[in-house]
Amino acid sequence: MEIADTIAGCLILGGIFLSCTIMNYRVLYMRVKKAERIPSPAPLIGGIAGAILVFCLVGLKYPILLFVPLVIDPGCIPLIIWFLICMIMDFKG
Repeated sequence: MEIADTIAGCLILGGIFLSCTIMNYRVLYMRVKKAERIPSPAPLIGGIAGAILVFCLVGLKYPILLFVPLVIDPGCIPLIIWFLICMIMDFKG
């Protein structure tokens, strides 16, 4: 039963990651190609679901892999940049 729960959880998290990432790429395409200003309804959900999926599969053996889904999902990239700027400003202050 434990393996079935793990597989089901990975499938659900993977589905959320893929659907939200595809939706964010579609929003990005609409902004770039068609010049439409539509906001992304779920900018962080895909990246966070992917990071949780990687954590469930790999654990903390390779912690850098947790950032890969956040970089793949275009909805997370502006927030990662904002976080890095805040961290740099905090270290300077």
